[in-house]
Formats: sequence, C-alpha cells, structure tokens
Amino acid sequence: MHAMVPRPAGRLPIPPETDAATRAGAVVAICAPSSAGVNATWRAALVARELGAPLHVLHPAPQPRVLARKASFLDELAQDIRQRTRVAVSVEPVAGDLLQEAVAASREAAMLVLPSVRGNPLREWIMGTQAERLIRLCRSPVLVVKRPALVGYRRVLVPVDLRDEAARLISAAGALSRGSRLEVLHAVDARDEKVLRGLDDSEQALRSFRQHRAQGAFLALHRLIGAAQVAQAGAEAAIEFGEASTTVLARARKWDAELMVIGKARRGLLAGWFLGRMTQAVLARAGADVLVHPGCGERAALHAARAVDLRLPPEPAS
Repeated sequence: MHAMVPRPAGRLPIPPETDAATRAGAVVAICAPSSAGVNATWRAALVARELGAPLHVLHPAPQPRVLARKASFLDELAQDIRQRTRVAVSVEPVAGDLLQEAVAASREAAMLVLPSVRGNPLREWIMGTQAERLIRLCRSPVLVVKRPALVGYRRVLVPVDLRDEAARLISAAGALSRGSRLEVLHAVDARDEKVLRGLDDSEQALRSFRQHRAQGAFLALHRLIGAAQVAQAGAEAAIEFGEASTTVLARARKWDAELMVIGKARRGLLAGWFLGRMTQAVLARAGADVLVHPGCGERAALHAARAVDLRLPPEPAS
C-alpha cells in the first residue's frame, strides 16, 4: 500500500510518451516504493516542467509476486503526472544496483532527484547517506526532496562565496524560482574580528570594519546576480556575519526557505569522496529541499572517488 501524496492541481492535455531509454537532458527521479519516493517524483515533475525537460523515472524492479501491482501503480503515477503537468514521462525498472544506475543516468541528465530518507545510522556514519553518496559521484545537479511537492518553489535561498563560479548557482536557482523570491546570501566570516575586540574603542572599530566588509560583499553579490541574469526572479542580496553553515541554516529557518541551492566544494584528490562542511550540514539539518551543484574541472578526482564508492555494498532493502 502506497501512502497518498498531495498532487498539483489542474489537468492539462497529455503529451506523448518518451522512449524509456532516453535520459539525455531529462530530469531523472528515483522513485522508491514509499510516500517519500512518490513525493520526490512529483517534485521532479514540477522541476521538469520549469526546465522544459522530460521526466525519466528509475525504480527498483519489483519481485514477481508484486510485479503486476507495482507496474499498475507506476503506470497510474506516470499517467497522472502527464495529465497534470504536461511533462513527458518515461519509466525504467532497475533490476541491479539502483545507486550505480542513478550515477550512470546522471552523466547525461539535467538533474537527479531523490527523496531524503534516513537509513542505518552506523552505515551512514561510515559511508554517508544515500543522498551524500550520490552527490559525491554524480556529474549532474542532485535535488534532495524534503518538503511536500505541491507547487513550484516560491522562496529560494542561495548561499554563495564571492567567486565567479557562484553566478552559475544563482542562475540555476533562478530557473527554478520564476515569479518567486530569490535571496542570494553571503556569510562573512567573523573570526577576523577577534583582533579588533581587544583594542581601544573596539566597538567603533568593529562597526567600521563590518561596514567596510559588508559594502564590498554587497557589490560583489550584485555583480554576481547581474552576471546570472536573474533580475526577473526578483533576486535580492543579503549579508550575514558568522560561521557559514550555522548562519545559512539560521537564515533558511527564519525565512522559511523552500529550496536551498548550494555548490559542492571540491579540493584535492579525495574531494569527490568527502563533502564539504557546508554541504553536509545543510543536507543533514535543513528543512528545505536542497539542490547541490557539482564542482567543475576535477574529473580525475570524480573518477577516483567513483572507483572506490561503487565497490561498496548496495543499500539494504527497507
């Protein structure tokens, strides 16, 4: 029995089906046999509609005794998605390791979408959650779904550093937040301020120092927003002082962000194996959906990490 998941309202003309083997340029959803899996598939459909992309659904191949029931359920789900979103949908059963198949699909996919599901605590402490493992290995952006997929995203938070690559994150967020609020946040590290606190008139010095840093950060954020060409998304710049992950999570809770778009830091040979502190903290503690974009220009590290990770045992059946 599958739990009911709220669905987007409205029915539209049904588009033709796509070839089940077609993954190139598609939004690929991992549909686990659970309410969380169905909800993630609906979110993937809404994202595919925003991007103008087809939806390709990967699901574990059912056992023979439940084959007919599972096939009927997936057919109904795909048909319902087509009717309500006008998105072309294809469904592909996976008889082998679903993780490996998802990594393979991500090579040509526009995005990989999966539910946020907790598993064995010890296994996750050693190897990370399924979402973390996929994020380490996938070439495409990975969307981890935590909230009910009812409508498109209306409040999108993009924490960034001030490097030029941040424009790519802002642009990706803008594609998913049309007609909504988009906030680009930079957390300024306050550790440098310790030196000022011991000086005479330290409060005045601290205010001046913060004002100077905030002005520079605001200018940099506005340049990035302009480069990302997301003015139509109502993008706004915001500056906060404090440790990055703590500050970003506090802002997301205060603002009730529905989606957070973050980059995957990649430094060194094992960067594809170890996620950055920000990425891990947001995945573990954020209440919003999380879209993680891969790093650029380090394919060797990605291949090394994939060679190690794909020798790990498969996820246990739940």
